[in-house]
Amino acid sequence: MSAPAAPIRDRARRSARTSALPRRLWVIDVGLVVAFGGVAAVAAWPIYRDPWMYLTVGIGVVTGVAIAVLAARSRWSWWIVALATVAAYLVLGIPLGAPRALTDLSELPAAVVDIATAPVTGWKNILTLDVPLGTYQAVLAPLLLVCLLAPVIALSTAWRTRHWVFAAPLALTMPVFGIVFGSSAVRGILEIGPVTVPGVVELSTGLFCLLACVGWFVWRTNAARSLELRTAETATGVRAKRPRGAATGKWLLAGAMATVATVVGLVVAPLAVAGQVREVPRTVIAPELRIRSELSPLITYRENFDDDIVDTELFRITTDSSVDRVRLATLSFYDGVVARVLAPDGLDPLATAFVRLPTSSGAGTVRSVIEIGAYSGIWVPITAGLTSVGFSGADRNLLADGFFFSPTADMGVQLSDPGLAPGVSISQTATLAAADVQDPLVGEPRLDEDVIPDSLTQWLELQDVADGYDGLVTLIERLRARGYLSHALTIDEDVPPLWMTQLDDYSFEPSRAGHSTDRIGSLFSALNERQNDVGGNDDALLVAAVGDDEQFAVAAALIADRLGFESRVVLGARLHSEDDTLSVCEDGSCVGGDIAAWIEIRDTAGGWIPIDTTPQHANPIAPEIDQRNDPPIPTDVRPQQADAVPPPDASPADAGTADDTAAPESVDLSDLWAALRVSGSVLLVLFILLGPLLAIITAKTVRRRSRRHAADPADRVIAGWDEYVDAAVDRGLPLPHAQTRSELAALYDAEGTGAAVALASWADRSAFAFEQPTEAESDAFWSLVDAERAHLRTGLGWWASLRARISLRSFRRGIQTATAQARAERAARPRTADTHTTRMTRTASRKEQRS
Repeated sequence: MSAPAAPIRDRARRSARTSALPRRLWVIDVGLVVAFGGVAAVAAWPIYRDPWMYLTVGIGVVTGVAIAVLAARSRWSWWIVALATVAAYLVLGIPLGAPRALTDLSELPAAVVDIATAPVTGWKNILTLDVPLGTYQAVLAPLLLVCLLAPVIALSTAWRTRHWVFAAPLALTMPVFGIVFGSSAVRGILEIGPVTVPGVVELSTGLFCLLACVGWFVWRTNAARSLELRTAETATGVRAKRPRGAATGKWLLAGAMATVATVVGLVVAPLAVAGQVREVPRTVIAPELRIRSELSPLITYRENFDDDIVDTELFRITTDSSVDRVRLATLSFYDGVVARVLAPDGLDPLATAFVRLPTSSGAGTVRSVIEIGAYSGIWVPITAGLTSVGFSGADRNLLADGFFFSPTADMGVQLSDPGLAPGVSISQTATLAAADVQDPLVGEPRLDEDVIPDSLTQWLELQDVADGYDGLVTLIERLRARGYLSHALTIDEDVPPLWMTQLDDYSFEPSRAGHSTDRIGSLFSALNERQNDVGGNDDALLVAAVGDDEQFAVAAALIADRLGFESRVVLGARLHSEDDTLSVCEDGSCVGGDIAAWIEIRDTAGGWIPIDTTPQHANPIAPEIDQRNDPPIPTDVRPQQADAVPPPDASPADAGTADDTAAPESVDLSDLWAALRVSGSVLLVLFILLGPLLAIITAKTVRRRSRRHAADPADRVIAGWDEYVDAAVDRGLPLPHAQTRSELAALYDAEGTGAAVALASWADRSAFAFEQPTEAESDAFWSLVDAERAHLRTGLGWWASLRARISLRSFRRGIQTATAQARAERAARPRTADTHTTRMTRTASRKEQRS
């Protein structure tokens, strides 16, 4: 057996291709595309948050639909459709994708280049800019391109090819755009009793797309089937009988699938994603590789006090008097070796997500201008609360593209080549935090115990201070007062360094660089030893720790962490301070010696409270208070004599029992639970997508097995014929109606091999003959059925073979009629052949069946 008769199929295909599609088919397909365009606007709103985005989506979708309709009506070639689409994109690109160029003609040349390169580089601009994007540069161009291409390709696929099933997935690229390029934050929370469902907006849009796709697939399948039947009737002149209830069954099945998927998603999804961060490309595409290759700015802190830098202007800032600090880098992570800008592997990636900052983002309340002098490096001087940034100079466009900003860390980096250089000017706007916010957020320590020196814990136990933020301030003040400033391990006494000459009455003390756990531990060990020797609370007598901002900022951050405060180290410069001992930028001119480090404590409102940690240099380390001399009467000390004693022989009787009271080690199952949760989520998605298909395949397998193993050999042969017919129907051959088995075999046996006719004759003999088939004959019949089923699949591609396996046509081919016919045949089949009564009964049954 093989495919249906070639002449019939060929005529049907040519007729289907040349005949006009029904008008309702056009309307439904266009309606699906327009609906997905509306969902795309909802999904993309968090990315842009500008009403111009709605105009871009609307005009893009309408234009794409118009091109597809004209192409189908006029039968354009594919290259004409492509040229029309490209021309529409270029014409609409400037007004819709880069509207600023219409008001500022100086941006027009750059806008033309951006529109032309948006199909290749536009995704990078979207992912690396901080949302909302607004209408900055040509960020709307990729959205316009998607909303223009998707309708053209989807509708052309539905109307001009046989693979119309791919039209819905192609149209879904419009809503998917907002999901892929959007933020990791979800919108809306729905509480259903004890269950909290996050992301109501995303859930609603996804549910709408699911229901729309399922409904469209069911409707389009029915429409395609009706169109094929009409085409076949036109070509053959034979009117096919349409089974009743087929469309209703499809709609019921589709509704059941959608209902099950929705209910399972609502129940299982909150449990599967509980406590998980929504991963999107925006959260993982960041300039991390370049930043990780750079040394921590705290490691190179002492380079600012070299003689050729300490008194050289690095940058100059002009700003409002309310701005008291300039930030260079924020180090939020400490691993016991170095304070880091980026989170180590396995920690929160959102805390170190760097994005590009549009020049139009926000409306700052304070404007600042920073002029770069001798400063170099990737860490950009900015003010806290940055909302927009702009660069001036010959490379301003390159610098704007290379600037990345971390809203969480409140710091910026410049990754262009070349980067910051003398003559570059940076204009900024920022929103100042509320003044006098002193409500710190108290929680649990975040750092591991192994990165906290034991000497720090001991020093905290020696201090008698109050709890809370006041206690933290007191501890840091004591740390600064009992520390001593030093920026070097050794100096040339004949030619002291400039930083030392700038300190009045300064006595040099050597200080090691670094801020590892060992270095911070030695700092607190010196403090503990002096306090144990001297006692009391006189800070002038308890000066013992030597270092600079590198060590003391990290030490203060560790103290804050032990007390439950979320802290981080910040490197930058102070513009003014109430503490006269601290270095500040005079008249906005920041030299190398003005670079400092401090810590920040998070408050309950999400802001950060700065605390200075620079040690004092007015009180040098005091000499030893308690001189311990040798005793006046020496005592002879005899060397101890010790004889080696061999250990006793081991005896099993002396072995003690194991201590059963020892506390068992706790097993950390967090990784296992995370793995199970991810695996369960993947299996759930696979079940929702593949469950209906597996159910159909399983049902067919069970049906075939029950037919093959029927108790009666005659029933087994008749069931084998039914299995062959079902395989042919699922393959796409016509449904049986009033034909006899021989007539149906002749219809299916297009190649004239005679195998189908042999199966029909064999089944008729089993149904009506005097003698029943034997077990061997029924097995041979099924072997022939298996061979014909395999022959039906010969020449099919993987897609056509899959469609045949999951087709439901065999389930809808008149189950009740087939059952009644089989029942009549079994009743008419004779059980004995040795009496005239049996013959008369068989004849009467045959006449009854014919009538």
